[in-house]
Amino acid sequence: MAEINARGAAEIAAGRKVLFDSDGKSGTAVVEMPAVHAAANGDTAGSGIVLPKGTRFLCPVTVSCAAGTASATLSVGLRNPRTKAAIDAAALVSAASISAAATAQVNTGTKLIGGQRYVLDQDAEIYLTFGGATPPANQAVRVEVGYIAA
Repeated sequence: MAEINARGAAEIAAGRKVLFDSDGKSGTAVVEMPAVHAAANGDTAGSGIVLPKGTRFLCPVTVSCAAGTASATLSVGLRNPRTKAAIDAAALVSAASISAAATAQVNTGTKLIGGQRYVLDQDAEIYLTFGGATPPANQAVRVEVGYIAA
């Protein structure tokens, strides 16, 4: 059988270092909605978690929620922490269902789908967007995002 060098092995074979985003300290950003809240369809929720330029995201993202409203969805995106302007509203999760109580590992983000290697080119805050339908007041929602820190 043939041996194919993965990206890291190919870098080593070429006399270069393995890139920092392939082997480093990993962490998990946990974003939770507060116990008391009322979100509407289209509302956003800032996490306050700002990851530095050079951070690499890992798959999958875990989305956990209590029972919600039919057709309600959650997207997890990245935005500029100062201006709050979206970098990509569905970078990490694109429209995951939050209508039924569940915990799911999600691989739908525009920056992660299809085996993409995504490294932040600027500091970015993780944020949530509610879509599809208005979720019930106080719905428990938790998102866990794995990453390799810069």
